[in-house]
Amino acid sequence: MREDWDEQYKAPIRRWASVADLRVRGRERHIVEPGQGESYPLDCLVVPKDSPTLVVALHGALNREVYTLPRFEWATTLGHRTESLLFLADTALQASDDLKLAWYTGNESDDLTSRYAALIRSTAVQCGAFNVLLLGFSGGGFAALALAAQLENSVALAFSPQVSIGKYYQVFADQYVASVFPQYDSFEALVEAHGRRVSVLERYKDPAVTARFVYVQNSGDRHHVENHFKPFHELVHGRPGATFILTHESDSHTVPSRKSVGEMLDQCVASFSHASGGEARPASVGKGGR
Repeated sequence: MREDWDEQYKAPIRRWASVADLRVRGRERHIVEPGQGESYPLDCLVVPKDSPTLVVALHGALNREVYTLPRFEWATTLGHRTESLLFLADTALQASDDLKLAWYTGNESDDLTSRYAALIRSTAVQCGAFNVLLLGFSGGGFAALALAAQLENSVALAFSPQVSIGKYYQVFADQYVASVFPQYDSFEALVEAHGRRVSVLERYKDPAVTARFVYVQNSGDRHHVENHFKPFHELVHGRPGATFILTHESDSHTVPSRKSVGEMLDQCVASFSHASGGEARPASVGKGGR
């Protein structure tokens, strides 16, 4: 097996010492090695196209008996789209073979959310994209909302996301703390130390956060309606750029249909044009509120 070729995703593999070194030249998988004090590499698949929009795809929980790392979710669903595509793998899952979900947070010394935000900025510029559309379901939706808070000219499209890791099913939260933040004896202690990294609710309490998002909640998923949708809606509804959609997809926590995802993506892409008067704005993709 060639070490410079990813057979599953049909792409050459390029390795870089830093995000600043990374160069986009076509459909490629890029691995950015961890720097001093960092624990995990960055791992992504880039598909550049002639478009003012970059769609960033994020994955949720993975059955580690079924999926091997890295996982670039939504690849089939998004394959036909005309926007540039960036698929991000949550490399913190390398912390344990049993870990299913790590929400792209990284660990005590490695803020993966901020590092991936820097990678997104660089990739958008190199793809000629002025706008960033962040797509995620469940844990991927959490990451989309967290990243949107750090990226100007972005919109998060989050389907039934968690907004606080500690409010998700206890088995996932406990496994996450034990694998990624083992120095903390409880999730409450972790929140005290890293509240905004492990809770979108805490991050969005900051008035400096002006992120735009579309939060699509399946009304049949009662756990997420009560523990995530309602608290977040109460906190930020009415803010500019905050859109909430409650719709019935199923009676449980299930991935939205391709049709639903495609329609919402189209609406979000169109919103960029409306915001700029019908034409792409040659604006930089800079840092937003954190």
